[in-house]
Amino acid sequence: MKKLSDDWLTSGTLDFEYKKYVLLAYLQQVSCYFDQHKLYPTFADLIMHYKNAVQLKDGKQKLLKSFPKRLSQVDLKNFKMYFESKVEEDVQLKELEDIIDFALDELKGQITIGKDIFDEVESQLIIEPVGVKALEENEGLLVIDSEFDPYYHIYQYRISIFETAEEKVRSLQTVFIDKFKKSIGTTLEQLKIKVLKNIKLVSNYSAFRVVALRPYPYEETLLPIVKRSFSNYLYKH
Repeated sequence: MKKLSDDWLTSGTLDFEYKKYVLLAYLQQVSCYFDQHKLYPTFADLIMHYKNAVQLKDGKQKLLKSFPKRLSQVDLKNFKMYFESKVEEDVQLKELEDIIDFALDELKGQITIGKDIFDEVESQLIIEPVGVKALEENEGLLVIDSEFDPYYHIYQYRISIFETAEEKVRSLQTVFIDKFKKSIGTTLEQLKIKVLKNIKLVSNYSAFRVVALRPYPYEETLLPIVKRSFSNYLYKH
């Protein structure tokens, strides 16, 4: 689908009707995407555009507040003084504010739909260890097992932790290893040993299975949500 440029709010023609047309055309594609339960990368893009609009709105308000003020009214009864900016808001700034307000409402609506899809998918995931859990769980194997998929999808995962000025951030990296056809005669424990042997890793490596009870688009929805949920699972356990 066609993406919305990062600076769509401020680039090109600053006209409310034109920007409205651009946004609604984009959101119509988003809606079709969500109707198919395809979440990423569209959902992340929506959140990014929403945050950009909020920052732009806050920045405009801070800019206007920074200008000198003049006394406009004195309320002797309540001992209050009222001030107004010496700088009048020009037509373009007002047009930009109208565009931002419209965009925030429309984007928020689609973000809510995306969040509902995310929660729906996450709620039907089951995460469980395969075999004996290793003492170190920051790296290991991740097995994605969708009940409507004849294959197990096997990944090697690693959790990295790095610090920002405000907090510690956990990041999950995955590398696809292979997919194996499900078989009644092969247990996940046996599959784990086989995979570890093939990639020459120690047998006490951690391994986890994530079961998806309902079918969803794999690359656009299931895989990214599994990664988010699995990262949270490791953090809590």
